[in-house]
Amino acid sequence: MERPRFQYNERGLRVRNKEKSRYVSLPSLTMLLAGCMIGVFLPSTMLQQNKTPDINEWISTQDKAKAPVAPVAVVQEENAVPSLRRSLQDEENATDSTDAQKRVMEQFSLLSSQSIPTPTTPYVMKTPKLPDSHRKKILITGGAGFVGSHLVDKLMQEGHEVIVMDNFFTGQKKNIMHWMQHPNFSLIVHDVTEPITLEVDQIYHLACPASPPHYQYNPVKTIKTSTMGTINMLGLAKRIKARMLLTSTSEIYGDPKEHPQKESYWGNVNTVGPRSCYDEGKRVAETMMYSYRNQNNVDVRVARIFNTFGPRMHPNDGRVVSNFIIQSLQNKPMTIYGDGKNTRSFQYVSDLVDGLHALMNGDYDMPVNLGNPDEFTVADFAQKIKTMTNSESEILFLEKSQDDPSQRRPSIETAKEKIGWEPKVHVDEGLKHAIKYFKSVLDADGEIIPTGPGAAKPKGGSAGQVSGGGVKTVEE
Repeated sequence: MERPRFQYNERGLRVRNKEKSRYVSLPSLTMLLAGCMIGVFLPSTMLQQNKTPDINEWISTQDKAKAPVAPVAVVQEENAVPSLRRSLQDEENATDSTDAQKRVMEQFSLLSSQSIPTPTTPYVMKTPKLPDSHRKKILITGGAGFVGSHLVDKLMQEGHEVIVMDNFFTGQKKNIMHWMQHPNFSLIVHDVTEPITLEVDQIYHLACPASPPHYQYNPVKTIKTSTMGTINMLGLAKRIKARMLLTSTSEIYGDPKEHPQKESYWGNVNTVGPRSCYDEGKRVAETMMYSYRNQNNVDVRVARIFNTFGPRMHPNDGRVVSNFIIQSLQNKPMTIYGDGKNTRSFQYVSDLVDGLHALMNGDYDMPVNLGNPDEFTVADFAQKIKTMTNSESEILFLEKSQDDPSQRRPSIETAKEKIGWEPKVHVDEGLKHAIKYFKSVLDADGEIIPTGPGAAKPKGGSAGQVSGGGVKTVEE
């Protein structure tokens, strides 16, 4: 029987049969050496603390001891790199934030000093910074309309705070869009026939549809605007002790028997005709103004406005200037209602705005005519526009409108004497600006069908309009 290749000696070690204890297995030797090392290198602290030696704890300690120890400078450098990166990142973020704040402040400063060019108003208007003692808060009812928006421009360029109140029945938001970002400008969408509480220094009361087709569309609303709206504004002026200016109209003279018309003329008005809602509404509004002055010491001004034209006129207001220009630019028939012998006088909008401003800030408180005494027959005026636009339109004569005045020309002696005002812009010069404006409207909107003489709701230029019945701008 073959003998086993290995056997165990008295120490328990496996040895070859023929060569005792010469060949000791490697695992056994490793265990032996480990036991010796435990006895020699066991940390003295463990013995001093009377702890039972833990081989696993000791091995862990040895593993850590075997880890390469980096030089102090290297450790410090490795720790410093993330810190430096964070510091640089924080500094960069702070710089970016500071630059962004500077840009915001620069933009705010710019927007606080001028208007923004828009398609309707493609130029910049600067606004000075007034001290509080000189800066006024001014309310303009109907301020998004034709005349109102130009008045906003003048007051903003003087550095005042302007509040526009409008319900956008005939007004258009695009007329005031260039001021919407300015901190001195505010817009309130509100119907003047409803009371409102504000704190202002001056009130320009322009709210009321002014073209015959528009004010005849809702005659009850028109007369409520002139009466209830004026009472609401007078009540406000009384409470806050603000000066108030009413934009009345040459229509209070009706179909006049006096020519030219002076402020002392009492008028010739049909109280039950299709135009009476506007004519009589303005007449009673004037009565209210002076009743509040006499009874409640309200500081009032009254402007009687004659026909005015210029940029931002509503393209469908149905009046002489806008209709003739729109028709001629499209080579459509230029319609005259009647034989064309009735007369009108036309002033450019900038002259009117200067007159309103002079009246408001002057000492004279009786009615004042604001108009251009240059008089034209309607037929001659149509021919002038046809020539200036190089139009191929024919001039078409239709039936005369009811109660259409036969003549209209202001006496402006009171304006010259009391407020130092007279028109400066010649009609031809003003027409060039108006024609340029209506060309841009046609380019933007395409074909425009002019409004006829009958009642009609405002059409076109819907940007910014608000649904519902309403009030709006004076555009005489």
